[in-house]
Amino acid sequence: MKSDFIIVGGGVHGMAAAYNLALRGAESVLVIEADTVASGASGGFGQRGVRANRRDLRELPLMREANEIWPTLHEELRAPTGYDRTGGAYLIDGPAKNGFKGIHAAETYARVQSALGIATETWTRDKVREIYPGISDDVHGASFVPTDGVASHEATTIAFANAARRLGVQVLEHTRVTSVETGADGGVAAVVTSTEQRIVVGVSVLLANNTGVRDLVLDATGVDLPMWPIYPQGARLSSSTAARIPILTGHETRSLSVKMLGDEIMLTGGWRGKNATVDQANLRDNIAVLQSVFPYLDDLAVISADASRAESASVDQLPIIGRLVPNLYVATGWSGHGWAIAPAVARHLAGALLANSEAAALAAFRPSRFH
Repeated sequence: MKSDFIIVGGGVHGMAAAYNLALRGAESVLVIEADTVASGASGGFGQRGVRANRRDLRELPLMREANEIWPTLHEELRAPTGYDRTGGAYLIDGPAKNGFKGIHAAETYARVQSALGIATETWTRDKVREIYPGISDDVHGASFVPTDGVASHEATTIAFANAARRLGVQVLEHTRVTSVETGADGGVAAVVTSTEQRIVVGVSVLLANNTGVRDLVLDATGVDLPMWPIYPQGARLSSSTAARIPILTGHETRSLSVKMLGDEIMLTGGWRGKNATVDQANLRDNIAVLQSVFPYLDDLAVISADASRAESASVDQLPIIGRLVPNLYVATGWSGHGWAIAPAVARHLAGALLANSEAAALAAFRPSRFH
């Protein structure tokens, strides 16, 4: 078997790259997924933030581009993505007790983000209380980006997959890639699967299988990418008191991210599970942080919680995207930053794969930055 372009991983980045390759005329694109499409970090309940606010500045050009794509992506893919431009706020408690943030830095953050194409406002204490009635007196202000919002990671990934299939992309599920063979020139010659099938590479390979990328790269090239697996933990909560949290909400110094799922609260914010299982102590602490910011939510009940979907983290907390050897590319190490920029990243990756070159827009994320 042979394919011009082989993509390992059926998450949002793998499926979006495959779709964009086919859209640009690639006739032989194969996606190999160990389980099913959206079975890993790109699936699960609820929505994820499409957030530019307080993102690493090196990611803002991609975020600006993604903001142009998200509102009409459902029309392009002919399927729902769950996208909703709610706006997004980062709450600020007051002057910084340590570090470099706090209310005095908010105007500077807003000015720099705005200059980079992400219009940002600084809210006063009164404005925060207008938007969030009943919020803690500790909150003195907020950084607000009107173009932030939410989207369904699972629905969007499946939409990319179905659109890719309509363009002729072949998706091979329940098949794990166990090794990548390199040729005499140092490039990739073939990939080998768990069924001992050897698939010859015509042009390029993209490893987008998240936490599985490190071992495949190390075995094939000897390069040990500085990354590791983490298990983000999220919960759905209910309350007898209606939550007055109308927009995507984070906090500058407290580990908190909140979004509404109808009448339910989706709670995340950087808390981790243990080896793919829910850490009950962390869940209690996460809820306590939510209640410290919104004290009227005093009778929260857990509907469900999950920590089973592994994510990859890099040593500098930036994604690792680009070419490693002549025709081997990686897209991994998302560190919780990968979701919102996925539609923009995929366009640039597809162009790089087609030309077997580097994408200028992804230069800050190249694997070579570690060597």
